[in-house]
Amino acid sequence: MEKVTIEKKDLKMNISNIIAHRGYWKKAEEKNTFAALSNAIKNGYGFETDFRDCKGEVLISHNPPVGNEITAEKVFEMYYQSGSSATLALNIKADGLQDMMQTLLQKYEIKNYFFFDMSVCDTILYADKGMTIATRISEYEQETPFWGDSEFVWLDYFRKDPTEEEIFKCLHAGKKVCIVSPDLHGRDYNNCWKLLKNMNDDNLYLCTDYPDEAKEYFIE
Repeated sequence: MEKVTIEKKDLKMNISNIIAHRGYWKKAEEKNTFAALSNAIKNGYGFETDFRDCKGEVLISHNPPVGNEITAEKVFEMYYQSGSSATLALNIKADGLQDMMQTLLQKYEIKNYFFFDMSVCDTILYADKGMTIATRISEYEQETPFWGDSEFVWLDYFRKDPTEEEIFKCLHAGKKVCIVSPDLHGRDYNNCWKLLKNMNDDNLYLCTDYPDEAKEYFIE
């Protein structure tokens, strides 16, 4: 394996590389609401959100939808009208959405995004359409079958923090790397954030429930 040279320099993360998990919210019931996603953009952050379908429409919903959820189109229209170029992490929870998602992305001229968490069969269809996808890496997922098709890596460790060498290995390969902050799995984020602070790469992204704290730590 080729040795990776690790550069030590404090990271000054671009605010748009901070991805607010299910939007910018203060109470759990606000997650994935239009207000939460809109407020993430208003504050300069990107956002991560979940997509499912119901009755021929793509909806924002982490769990199986009941039909009264906000539509993906309403959210993408908001993003377009905001003039933001922040990165959108698009978590696909149901198969067969690629045609509808591609139509919406084109309609609202959304360029800074990536899809992730699709099933293997579904991922092939996204890749074949030339859509931007992420490959997953965790302590349970070390094989990366879509490595060549992926612009992003979704680095999502459930029970421990990723290593510095592993992050740099992905960066060295030319990938954009989105770190899933430990707080998404109920763990303390301090050690992970200290690790990232020592890295200097514009291709590092952070998905967190605490975007304001990340902004203060990495930017201000």
